[in-house]
Amino acid sequence: MMGSMSPRVFLSFATVLVAGTAYAQAPGQYAPPSAPGYAQPPPQTVAVVAPPAPVERRWSIGLAAGQLELTPDGYDEARQTFDLGQLAVRYRPWRHLELELTLGGGHEYLEGGEEGDYAVAMGTLAARYRFNPHESWNWWLLAGFGQTTVAPRTSTQQDIDAAARAHGTLGVGIEKRWTRFALQFELRAIATGPTQAELDAETQYGYMPGPGLSGGNFTFGANYYF
Repeated sequence: MMGSMSPRVFLSFATVLVAGTAYAQAPGQYAPPSAPGYAQPPPQTVAVVAPPAPVERRWSIGLAAGQLELTPDGYDEARQTFDLGQLAVRYRPWRHLELELTLGGGHEYLEGGEEGDYAVAMGTLAARYRFNPHESWNWWLLAGFGQTTVAPRTSTQQDIDAAARAHGTLGVGIEKRWTRFALQFELRAIATGPTQAELDAETQYGYMPGPGLSGGNFTFGANYYF
């Protein structure tokens, strides 16, 4: 058959064969085999590590000292001033709201620096709204209620119980805190009602209760968080 193929047919066949081979090896159409032992490295991922959350220390105990002034309503000349010491236990069940139980007391002192004849005892259950509980500097507003007793230092327990008055209080404070230790300053306003004996006399005999007490106190103290 090759002997009978004309030169023109042979030339056409060779042209088609060369063109097909060139097309098969054109750039971009041929992928050389990978080199032996070489593998494409997998894509790398970058892990983002979140900063640690602040440690929640919701309990604290505090000691404070300061001054308390109380005045019978309408009798400014009868104002009494007391040294005041306080012990407070606090718990913060929510981010900003803290509950506080404060017990305190002190002795009356006179303008000349001598001790007076009266003593005061106080107990307060309060709530403090802390604006920046996780910051180094923090301030709060406070509201609470409790009991105040002002009685002569020589009173019997029965007399002391009879002199107890319910009170309400509002306050504001500021704190500088380190990890567990903090210093704080607080101002409070206080107002009391009549004593239980006065209420009983009003009920039984129609007597008007005596004046309530109003005033305020400031304290400077330290707080330990745990």
